Order: sequence, then structure tokens, then C-alpha cells
Amino acid sequence: MIKIVEKLKKFVPNEGRWMVILIGVLIAIVVIAASGLTYRNAPTQNYDVVHGKILSIEDEQLSKDPYIKGMDIGRQYLQVEMTSGAYKGNVFEVQNSMSRFFNYHAEVGMDMLFTVRVEEGGNYRVEMYGYSRERFVYMLIALFFTILVIIGRKKGIYAVLSLVFTAIIIIYFMIPQIIAGHSPILAAVLTAAITTAVTITTVSGVNVKSLAAVIGIVLGVAAAGAISLAAGQIARISGLQTQYASEMIYLSQEIGIRVPELLFAGVIIASLGAVMDVGISIASSVFEVYSVDDKLGLTNLYKSGMNVGRDVIGTMSNTLILAFAGSSLNTLIIIVLYKLPYIRLINLDLVSVELIQGIAGSIGIILTVPITAFCAAFLATRKKEG
Repeated sequence: MIKIVEKLKKFVPNEGRWMVILIGVLIAIVVIAASGLTYRNAPTQNYDVVHGKILSIEDEQLSKDPYIKGMDIGRQYLQVEMTSGAYKGNVFEVQNSMSRFFNYHAEVGMDMLFTVRVEEGGNYRVEMYGYSRERFVYMLIALFFTILVIIGRKKGIYAVLSLVFTAIIIIYFMIPQIIAGHSPILAAVLTAAITTAVTITTVSGVNVKSLAAVIGIVLGVAAAGAISLAAGQIARISGLQTQYASEMIYLSQEIGIRVPELLFAGVIIASLGAVMDVGISIASSVFEVYSVDDKLGLTNLYKSGMNVGRDVIGTMSNTLILAFAGSSLNTLIIIVLYKLPYIRLINLDLVSVELIQGIAGSIGIILTVPITAFCAAFLATRKKEG
């Protein structure tokens, strides 16, 4: 394997990055074409979602919500001109009912989203759908990429390419595989392996350091998935306690989604980013030490990698715990407000699920350190021998 990598470097400029990028582009094209996914209105929908500009507010009957600061509730009567879709240019009168859970405050000149459906007799029914946020989202993404490229320079460009590739693989490969009834865990592991290989080699080049990092990362996320699956079975966590599980069960009756495995597949994907950071950090440190003193043997290089890894573990072990806690902050607040006794709290399905996700992912991060340190030390010393 090492000799193949070394030979590949001789024929490909810039440490093979552009070959990897080309392969990644081809994979992305094939994956998108094969997925058949489109994000248009579903055939069963009898309405269109279109953009509309608020021309005027004819009347509004609003009052301040007594419990939620800054929220208005009541009704608005709007004149709206549709600015996209088949109804572009048409002007409709729209009643906007604002409650606590459906609250979209319209202002003159705003671009908002509306549903338009044709009822019996050819009459149009137009209702408020929500705020139009895609422009802001695109601007935020552009800002992120711009900052990444300005600060990261060439590595920033590689990072942008790898990030786009990762999004494509998740959306157009992993999700279609799950929808098709294949194992979500297997789909997540394959996704992790593909994205890891492309990301690491794009950013760090085609070399034995990247090979060591990829091996450690893939084994680390696989360990996280295996531990979460085993813990779920021991604790009798079915995976049906997660958000939207009931909707997934309903949908899976026709398309065969393996809903119980989704929880554990999610652990693999959620831990991938943090594990990737740890893996490349350890591999880089080992090869950096070896470049300074190439007389170091396998044992000493492994110890150097572990010394760095222990420092990384000190901070990274909190990463996933905090991430899962942050995503479940509302749930945690509700639990505290109800003042549940400890015996009920520790045995709640939601608490068990969050603990399994966070701890299994963190164990995957920790195990990545010795695995990557050994692989990097072994490949570095073998490189000299070869």
C-alpha cells in the first residue's frame, strides 16, 4: 500500500490533490445522477409554494403576547403580489393569522412565502407559508466560504471543496440508501469512509500521513457506531425515542426505512467531524516528529503521538457531549422545570438516548488517538524501510 501511494505521488503533481479532486467531482456527479432526488413539490401536493411581495397592509388587529416578549398575535389583512411561479404578477388578498406557534409578522415591502391552491370552481386560496430566508442562508454560506478561503488560503479552498463533497455524499448517497431500505448504519459507515478519504487527501495530499489518518478516523467512527449499537441493545433503546420517529414509522410502512438503526447511524455521522479533527492532528504530529528525528523507532513515535493525543482528548472529549446537550437544550430545561426525581430522570428515554449518543461518540474520539498514533508510527517507520 505504501509503495502504491509513493508511486502515485510521482505521477500526480501537488501531492495528488488534483487527482483526488477530479475523482471526487466524478463521484459527486455519479451520486447525484443515480440518486434521482429532486426538491420540488411532491406529486401529492395540491398547492404551490411561491414568493410574494407585501404591497400593503389593509388592516391589522394585533396585540402583544402577555407571556412572550416582543411577539404580536392576531390578524393582518395583506395585499400581496406573487413574484415567482405560475402565479407571478397576480395580486391576492391574504389574511395572515398570527399565533404563538405560527407567527410571521408581515411588513410592507417584505419578500415572504405563500401557498397558492386552486379550489373547486377555480377560486384561489392563498395563505401565509413563512419567511423567505434562502437569500440570507446563501449570503451566510458565501461569507463562511469567503472567510475560510481568506484565512486558510489554498488549504481553505481545499476545505471548501471537501465540505461541498461531504454534503453531496450525505444528501445524494446516504439518504437515498436509507430510503431504499438499506442499513442506515452501513450507509453511514460507507459515507464516513468516502468523505474521510476524499477530505483528508484533498487537504493533506496523497501520502502515508493521510493514509494513517484515514485508517484511524474510519476505525474511530466505526467504533462509535458499534458502541452506540451495543449500548442501545443493552439499555433496550430501540431508536424510536428520537424526534420525528412516529412520522418515520408511518413513512417506513411503504418504503421500508429501518427506523431503529437511524439513531446509531446518526452517532456515526455526528462524531465524524470531531474524529476527523483528532485523526489528522495525531497523524500530523507523528510525522512532524519523525521529520525532525527520523532515527526514532515505532515505540517512541507511538509515545509521541499519544502524548499529543492525550492533550487533544482533554478538550475533544467534551465536544460531542456539549453538541448533543445543546441540540436538546429545550428538553433539558423542561426536565429541570418539572423537577423530576432522580430515579425518573436517569431512566428517561430522552436522557438515555442523549447519553448514549454523546458518550459513544466521545469514546470513538478517544479510541481514534491510539489507533491513529500506531498507524502513523508504523507507516512512518515502514516508509523509511521501503
